[in-house]
Amino acid sequence: MVARYVISLATAFNKFYHDCSILQADEKEKMARMFLVDIVQKVLCEACGLLGMECPEEI
Repeated sequence: MVARYVISLATAFNKFYHDCSILQADEKEKMARMFLVDIVQKVLCEACGLLGMECPEEI
C-alpha cells in the first residue's frame, strides 16, 4: 500500500513539475509552488523510509 502511494505521489508530482513553471511564476504562486515541492519531498522521504529506502539529499 505504501509503495503504491509513493509511486502515485511521485507520478502526480512529476506531472505538476513538468506542467507548472515554478521559478517564472508570479511571487505568490512561486512561494506556494515552492512550499508544495518542499512538502512533497518530505512526504516522499518519509514514505521511502517506511519502505526501508534512503532518500538522496538532492537530485
